[in-house]
Amino acid sequence: LNQFVQTWQQHQQQRKESEERLMQRLQELGERVHLVENEASQLTSQLVEQHEKARRDALTGLPNRAAWDERLQIEYQRMQRQQESLLLAVLDVDHFKRINDTYGHLAGDKVLKILAGRLQQGIRKTDFMARYGGEEFVLLLPDTGLKEGVSLLNKLREHIAGCPFHFKGEPVKITFSAGIGQLQASEDPATTFALVDQALYAAKQGGRNQVKSAAVNGP
Repeated sequence: LNQFVQTWQQHQQQRKESEERLMQRLQELGERVHLVENEASQLTSQLVEQHEKARRDALTGLPNRAAWDERLQIEYQRMQRQQESLLLAVLDVDHFKRINDTYGHLAGDKVLKILAGRLQQGIRKTDFMARYGGEEFVLLLPDTGLKEGVSLLNKLREHIAGCPFHFKGEPVKITFSAGIGQLQASEDPATTFALVDQALYAAKQGGRNQVKSAAVNGP
């Protein structure tokens, strides 16, 4: 009986030690899994951040052309499904080359940054604005009538024209011209963009600091 009890105790001790080793191993595995999960989470965050940076304009902080192309397709498809109005506008800073030539490229960069911030503040959260390239900006105005869109652009234009821009103590007069048109479900967005771009050109030719509507055909 004593031998049996001794054998049973040894067995129990071995079992306890085995369970302790197993628990330690499970704890180590759990820590490794947690570590891998943290690394994966950090990597995902970095990828999201890099993806976001790749779609941001470094100077103004606005979405860039790649982000614009992506958002345009999304809004265009939503407009087709919901049969709502969607406006597209193109804005261009007047005499931007003259600003660069007169005050230098640092002044030009400052103008674009301030202008982007002021314009962004003047639109709705549902609207989308991007820097298309150079001194050109683009806008998407969902669920907005053409008359409303023209009125909004004129308010933004007057606000910008009245802003006291200065560079090294010198006042800098800033205005922009714009073209605007309504996207049609039956037409490719590129067609509307071309027409809006023509309206912008007409605004430039007509004396600048004004908004022109594109002659977009209905469905």
